[in-house]
Amino acid sequence: MYFKLQNLTMDLGDTPVENIFLNDYMPQADGNFVKIYLLGYKFAKESRGLKAFDFGIIADLLGLIESDLLRAWDYWEKAGIIKKEYNEDGSFNIIFLNLKQLYIENIYSASKEEKVADRNEILDDKNIANLLSVADYYMRRPLSIAQKQNIASWRDTYNMPTDLIEEAFWYSTEVMKKDSVDYVEAVVRNWAKDNIRSKEDIEKSYKEYDDNRYRLMKVKNRIGLSYKGFNQVDFDKVNSWFNDLGFNMDIVMAACDRCINTNNPNIGYVDSILKDWKEKGITEVEDIDKLDKTARIPKTKFHNFKEQSDNYSKEDLDELAKKKRDAFFKKLR
Repeated sequence: MYFKLQNLTMDLGDTPVENIFLNDYMPQADGNFVKIYLLGYKFAKESRGLKAFDFGIIADLLGLIESDLLRAWDYWEKAGIIKKEYNEDGSFNIIFLNLKQLYIENIYSASKEEKVADRNEILDDKNIANLLSVADYYMRRPLSIAQKQNIASWRDTYNMPTDLIEEAFWYSTEVMKKDSVDYVEAVVRNWAKDNIRSKEDIEKSYKEYDDNRYRLMKVKNRIGLSYKGFNQVDFDKVNSWFNDLGFNMDIVMAACDRCINTNNPNIGYVDSILKDWKEKGITEVEDIDKLDKTARIPKTKFHNFKEQSDNYSKEDLDELAKKKRDAFFKKLR
């Protein structure tokens, strides 16, 4: 006779995760990258390290491919919270760094004077200070000093004007719906690679790769609203002029020009002009000039008679003429 404990068939253990990760690193990271980090961290806790052969297991459990894991490890390595330990065959293991230790080394031990100096050095440049304020706005949260230092470096790293970096934040968060600083940096990096250095270059790029966004940008620039952030209602309305009303860019630009001198130029005003033109059969820019000339000709009795006569048939007009003749001859008698 012997006694034997039944082994658990389910993992009911616990994996403590440092709040530093949850507070400072998780919010801005891609969701899959977070899942990969946490599951890898669990594996590492259990075996005192994450081996390269574990990558396939993690990928299968999460329904991902191994290239997703490689991108995630690159991301977390760049964030400074893991380290790759390479093997002779070129594969690598993952070392999860102790975040509390990192905090002590990089934050706590740094003198307050140094931190204030770093912050002031960034904010001394008005263009950079404005850029960082815009970044906070588009990311919907205050960014950390480390993130702001990274963003401030993009101007020199990618030789990119600050107003274009602001445009990258708008494009990433409002158009592509990506609230990741890394995604914004990827946009800036790609623009630099394609030698995009001005808003005109961006406009050309939009035209080549995305007609819908190009149309919105063209309209906003024309009526002086280039500063306005992305709005889905405006996006849909502008593209309805082309897709539903069937207008071309020349007619849309002509409509935009009609509202430039108004007190409050806006896309709704342009929309009302274009819908009116659609009802009046405008199909070419030349039709707009004809419509304007017609509107400027004052109406005479002849015009009033013509408008009224258009509502009568030939028989009605003959009968009306006969009555007028009879009335005229009756007066003569």
